[in-house]
Amino acid sequence: MFGISPIEGGEEIIQIEEIISRYFNISDYYVSDNVLIFKVNPKNLLKEDFIKLYNEIKRLGYLPLLNKEFEEYEIHIVRYRPREKKKSNKPLLLFLATLGTVSVDGYLRSINPYLKYTLPNYDPILMTIFFTVAIMSIIGIHELGHKIALGIHNIKASWPHFIPGIPGIFPTFGAVITQDEIPPNRDKLFDTGISGPITGLVASLIVAVFAVLNAPIVPLDELEALRLRLGGELVEFPIPILYYILQEALRPVKPGYVILIDPLTWAAIVGFLITALNIFPAWQLDGGHLARAVLGPRQHRIATLISILILFWVGYFFMALFILLMYTLSGGMTVRPLDDVSEVSRSRKILFVITWILAIICLPFPQFP
Repeated sequence: MFGISPIEGGEEIIQIEEIISRYFNISDYYVSDNVLIFKVNPKNLLKEDFIKLYNEIKRLGYLPLLNKEFEEYEIHIVRYRPREKKKSNKPLLLFLATLGTVSVDGYLRSINPYLKYTLPNYDPILMTIFFTVAIMSIIGIHELGHKIALGIHNIKASWPHFIPGIPGIFPTFGAVITQDEIPPNRDKLFDTGISGPITGLVASLIVAVFAVLNAPIVPLDELEALRLRLGGELVEFPIPILYYILQEALRPVKPGYVILIDPLTWAAIVGFLITALNIFPAWQLDGGHLARAVLGPRQHRIATLISILILFWVGYFFMALFILLMYTLSGGMTVRPLDDVSEVSRSRKILFVITWILAIICLPFPQFP
């Protein structure tokens, strides 16, 4: 992507000027650093007219960037050349590698001897399959949500790149999609950001329902007898508030009984955790895109720093350090929409606040068992 020159693009400048004049009143234009800049005033609705302008200009091979200097609007025209896509097996290989690490992790969790003695007709291989399908579905549906939203808004993007993890610790670090185009405005930046966590949350809820209905619930005295027989120590595991709500609604636990964290329950918790961490309003996480769209660049930086402090406080040290490192290395760079002037709609602002609630009820709190 680069600017046009007045010598090489004379006829196209006239054509661009005609298109812009359909939607904006032009007071002046000039070239600066090979970028064509129009000083304009909106004729009607700024956000809607800019989208119409964007669709027309893009067909010519250019992109408009809308800025506001003091009380004056500027449209910067830059050349747009889609990145050449090369066929690659990388997405498939990463998917298979992640499938492998998740499967191994599922098997290690499924051979827990406590499950053998508390679940009738327990099959560790079948549980491994359930676990693998659950984890891969949660992450895959999360990325599918992004892909669908990007397609609806005609924004080209790569296939998901799954990230394998470490079996026995955390089997996958999710997946990423690379956008090949800049979102036209803050509404569309918001939509592409929120689509993944919402669809991923739906998948996690489905897994959680199955987990709640099938997890082993055993008397405390029986569990203590098993512990003496099998050895080892039993550790209390932090459960998200949302999982507690489902448990109480579908299968309340009687006093004197306890839930064993089987692999399917663990998969549901991981799904809620992925949702919670992704919607933190930090850096270029999904929630970071929401914060950038709703709050703007300055407040986005503040939200990122607050998110890092909260993650440290509640016990997610690795995630906090990761965001801090990536934010520092990128110089605080965010995704800037082409129209960075128009505000997001009121409904999206309300959704942004709801994501804070989702983050609270989906996040297991290690520091507060």
